[in-house]
Amino acid sequence: MKRSSVEMDIAVLQALSSSKLLKLTHIMYKANVNAKVLKKKLIVLEAKSLIKSQKLHKEHLKQPGKERMFYAVTSKGLEVLHTYLSAYNALGCLEI
Repeated sequence: MKRSSVEMDIAVLQALSSSKLLKLTHIMYKANVNAKVLKKKLIVLEAKSLIKSQKLHKEHLKQPGKERMFYAVTSKGLEVLHTYLSAYNALGCLEI
């Protein structure tokens, strides 16, 4: 079954809430979202101030001087995630 855009956004927020900083590939695997879609999601989520990006300079990488982009969830993103999960749990208990 195909996930909605909101469900993918929540998956990304959940992936980021489990760690302080994550690289794109780690988010991709934890959220189960392909790289092309994830890059667009990250731009939108950052524009909404739900996540933040940070470039880190790594001296011990194979290519010295290379910068890597890392992502983290913001407090606003955590608030949205908790609100969504609360609503989902409340509605999930209902049986029709």
